[in-house]
Amino acid sequence: MKTEIYVNKIIENTGLARKEIQNLVEDKKNELKGLISDEGALFIIAKELGVDIKNEDKDLLKEIEIYISDITQNMKNITLFGRIKDIYNVNSFNKNDGSKGFVGSFLLHDTTGDARIVLWDDQVKVFNESNFEKNELVKIVNGNAKKGKFGDIEIHVGSYGKVILSPEDVDYNKYPKITFKSINIKDINLNLRSLSIEGKIIQISPIREFTRKDGEFGRVGSLTLLDTTGSIKITFWNEDTEKLNKLEISDIVLVTNLNPRLSTLDSKTIDLNASKNTKITKKNKDLNIEGEVIKNIKALQNSKGVVTFKGIITSVDNIKTISLKSGENVSLLGFIVSDNTDGIRVTLWREKADEYSKLLTTGQGLLLENVLVKYSNFSNRNEISLINESKLELKDLEIKNLKSLNLEKKEKGANFSGDYAKIDTIEAPGTIELKGFIAKDLNNITVYEACKNCFKKVENCTCGKGDETEFRMIINLIIDDGTGTIRTTFIGDQAEKLMGVETTKILQLKETPEFEKFLEKKSSEFLGKDIIVKGRAKFSDYSNQYEISVYDFKDINIDEELERVMKQIET
Repeated sequence: MKTEIYVNKIIENTGLARKEIQNLVEDKKNELKGLISDEGALFIIAKELGVDIKNEDKDLLKEIEIYISDITQNMKNITLFGRIKDIYNVNSFNKNDGSKGFVGSFLLHDTTGDARIVLWDDQVKVFNESNFEKNELVKIVNGNAKKGKFGDIEIHVGSYGKVILSPEDVDYNKYPKITFKSINIKDINLNLRSLSIEGKIIQISPIREFTRKDGEFGRVGSLTLLDTTGSIKITFWNEDTEKLNKLEISDIVLVTNLNPRLSTLDSKTIDLNASKNTKITKKNKDLNIEGEVIKNIKALQNSKGVVTFKGIITSVDNIKTISLKSGENVSLLGFIVSDNTDGIRVTLWREKADEYSKLLTTGQGLLLENVLVKYSNFSNRNEISLINESKLELKDLEIKNLKSLNLEKKEKGANFSGDYAKIDTIEAPGTIELKGFIAKDLNNITVYEACKNCFKKVENCTCGKGDETEFRMIINLIIDDGTGTIRTTFIGDQAEKLMGVETTKILQLKETPEFEKFLEKKSSEFLGKDIIVKGRAKFSDYSNQYEISVYDFKDINIDEELERVMKQIET
């Protein structure tokens, strides 16, 4: 048997005991997660120890062949074949001994997936080879698997490894050339790398400057792309932001070489990051944004992208005016569309809100064509918004057993009495409940170091127990109830509950350029939302008006509110 031949050969060349070799075999099999036999493990061990094995054959080589999907963290001495899918930067850095080091990377693809290959120092010379280009077949020798900064697995190749271009000892038919095709937005996932998408630009954010930790200035900008399956944000950094300069809303573009990343702002959202290799190509064609027809409203909670559906209007909010950071005041209209399975909230902005506030009434049938399904962290449900291709058409519909929003019943909670004060009647301190809507953009989030005992700022602590501290968050929102507006303050636990993010995470975000994006995202979720707050009203000498320090809050459950109003009418 070959196993015995290999064992004897290793003993002869290294002086290792049989027991030691058996332990090495078990370690190697565990490292490779049971992918190889004893014979295969002995073959690899012999090669690693520099033992010349003359009896190797093709069958054994096939047995120990590793694919990208087989690789796990901390695997060593990996031999891997694949094609170059994307090429990243080569960067220099100063080593501890004062010498200069180099690191570069590229994306390797085989039929099972993609993996980033990281090259160190002299290995980066391969970047200068004429055939180091996309779709070239590559052999990686003696690579080590490590966890990357985004949680994925990278293969590192150091001084003892090799990158061989156009290897001869491989069946090229097993590694077909990569076809670079765009994919639908709904199919994007974190296992994909260097993907391409085509769609219509529906938003371009202004380019912002920020200061890095090293004191240097950076730039960041983004666009939002839409296809019939969904929408997604693409972020551009530093000099790559120049690629946004010649783009306009409604352009149809193909964007290539994009990398998916889990959003730092929302654990349920995937964003795309551009790189120096990202290209944006304008397409001289129309993109037919035609939504999938959804037969019942309940199914919308499992839908994505652009859809078409119909239902009966079961409630219409009063039109609201909200204030954006730019100082612009815009109109917002919300309403509920229902059928016999569920209901869903629809939000209209600006001119559409003004137009339809005069047309929509409870009980009307409505066809909603090519509208966008978006998840709201505020309501923890999918909601509907309009795009340029959207159409609303009044219809004669008859649907029996209409349902409102299928919300899980929250604590009808004893914490709220339902006796709501009007803002224009607040003339004295005290505990009040207030019902209104969030009327102004979220401008900032304050985080301060507080005494764990009295919750005052450390420098203001008088309880004598300020040695133990914690970070606390403060959020200010402007609420409008139709009679006036009032500033409300959420502190500590209530601020974390409102934001859905822990204070320590906010503190980290505030040190990054992602913070402004986070404020924008939360503002878009909050603006116009109905909310009930309970807290203490007190007069502020600074603003010269009453403000509310919030003890508790909840978003408005329409069924609960209707039940409360009906009880008031009955009594």
